[in-house]
Amino acid sequence: MRLREATHEVTRQLERYRTWELRFLASPVDSAIRAQFERTARELCALTGARCGREAAMAAERYLRATSDGRAARHPGR
Repeated sequence: MRLREATHEVTRQLERYRTWELRFLASPVDSAIRAQFERTARELCALTGARCGREAAMAAERYLRATSDGRAARHPGR
């Protein structure tokens, strides 16, 4: 995957994760929201190679900072 495409996908997945995280925190007992939040967390984990959603979000943010600084990152989780 090209760097630009990877950056776009990481940005998209991180935004989805943050959106569902806020919805989940606002309604933690809603099973549909929880399920969607967990799905987005798994997708972000798969993309970054992280073990949990919080680690995946931090890895994605590091990756995006690195690419915006002009440094090429090989993998979002590293």
